[in-house]
Amino acid sequence: MTGHGLAATVWQRELLEFAQRRRALVIKLIFPLVVGLPLLFSRAPSVYAAMALTMLATMIGAVGSGAVLTRERLTGLNVRYRLLPRRPAALLCERLAVSAAIDLMQLSPILILLAIRHPSRWPYWPALLIGTAAVLAMTNVLGAWASTLTTSPGEVMLVVLLPVLPALFLSGVFTTPASPAWRAIANVLPFTYLHDALLGALFAAPRLSALMDLGGATVFVLVAGLCAMLLARHVLETD
Repeated sequence: MTGHGLAATVWQRELLEFAQRRRALVIKLIFPLVVGLPLLFSRAPSVYAAMALTMLATMIGAVGSGAVLTRERLTGLNVRYRLLPRRPAALLCERLAVSAAIDLMQLSPILILLAIRHPSRWPYWPALLIGTAAVLAMTNVLGAWASTLTTSPGEVMLVVLLPVLPALFLSGVFTTPASPAWRAIANVLPFTYLHDALLGALFAAPRLSALMDLGGATVFVLVAGLCAMLLARHVLETD
């Protein structure tokens, strides 16, 4: 079988497994709406909506990939992936890319409703889309790393929370960075750009411009790919 055929097989397996689990599919599509709709169509301050949606994207990406990879390691499927004539970096990047794409599909109804709700904030739409993709990509990589530290899919959530919660705080998700040093730290974290784009799209008070949010988010999409390549052998060969 050619490399192209193997690539298609991996993508097809991930997508088919997602589509065949009808109950899980419905829950995954409804859950972001249950969280996001009350925030978008209520009188609650926009900063709360930006905070909640940033945390939602973060947890969907990290917990999803971590739990799946841990479960596959327990069932022996990880060993089968190792037998494929593919480089570990290409295989893991492929798997995490389709996982992040599925996560983005889950969140797309909220993003569309947000755009409909505030059409005049269109300059922030590209940054919002790429910012969401960047956070999902980075947190899928984080989940993959977390899957190597535990043998329980349920424990993955606890593992990912350890770095995620401080990172969200440092990104200014809970409170605006007050000092130059804090702002400098926030600028090197992916959550900053999604949160700031959400603030801009929701008529709040973004700290950065739409162009800066877009540029920062784009960088982190690339960083996520690099991190996946560096972690690939460790993730795929840990039992």
